[in-house]
Amino acid sequence: MDVDPLADTAPPRHAIESDDEDEYDPSPSQPKPDHLSVPDVKFTGNFPTKSPLLLASGIAGEAWARGADLGQQQGSIYVGGSQVGLLFLPSWTRAVVVVSETFTRLPLSAMNRYTTAVIDRLQPTSFSVLDTYSIQGYISPKVIPWDEAPVRYLSTNAIPISNPELEPFSPPNLLQSTTASLVTNVFWKSLQSTESYVATLFLLPSPKLSVQPPSTIKPSSFPPSDHAQWSKKTMQKLHQWLFDVFGEGENVVQWVEKISGSPRLQTGNKRLARGEVGEGGMYI
Repeated sequence: MDVDPLADTAPPRHAIESDDEDEYDPSPSQPKPDHLSVPDVKFTGNFPTKSPLLLASGIAGEAWARGADLGQQQGSIYVGGSQVGLLFLPSWTRAVVVVSETFTRLPLSAMNRYTTAVIDRLQPTSFSVLDTYSIQGYISPKVIPWDEAPVRYLSTNAIPISNPELEPFSPPNLLQSTTASLVTNVFWKSLQSTESYVATLFLLPSPKLSVQPPSTIKPSSFPPSDHAQWSKKTMQKLHQWLFDVFGEGENVVQWVEKISGSPRLQTGNKRLARGEVGEGGMYI
């Protein structure tokens, strides 16, 4: 029988060894049912509602949280049984803080479920979000060296910040991340509601190419945030911008640079990986 030599998949064994009239089916195998399922999202701890939400994600979130004096962890968000979000309630702000995906990364199939659940459970009044963008993958009219790359932002509305060091994340650049899913969901929520919801995503520059989301929920392979080498000045300005969205920028506790690889933070991460919350959990 005839076999297409350019087919994407190998022909079945009988199609090669048999001389009968069996038809060759080039259709790819179907994915397993468990790969199609969307994992459940569960919340443990004290999650206030109707407050501003600051969600800091990935290596940017871990680097910022280290110097933000967030206090003791108050709760967790689990996706498919894996801890993804860490809840903090600092006394110096009315905002709820969630540090997300610092040691567990979400696949594309789980991002929308996770961000929708966060919005529905916390019902935030406004959103300030932190993540990174890749300098190598960013399309701009000119080449921008790593040490000159600005912090960029995306927002569903005009932002109350005027600073030449903060630049828009401009088309045709795209983000494929959990934080992008969150901002998109806030935008659609605003269109469907009489209330106005504002979400602003701040993006620290990263010298590395963006890492593709995993196919399943698994521990992250992010490099230590220390390697990103964001300056103390940049982090302090970013800290104020994050809270400017809530009208608190000039009054919040100052961001303080911590020693790299703090044993306290490392111990907290190990405990969090075991799912401990509250007493004996994570301090930042």
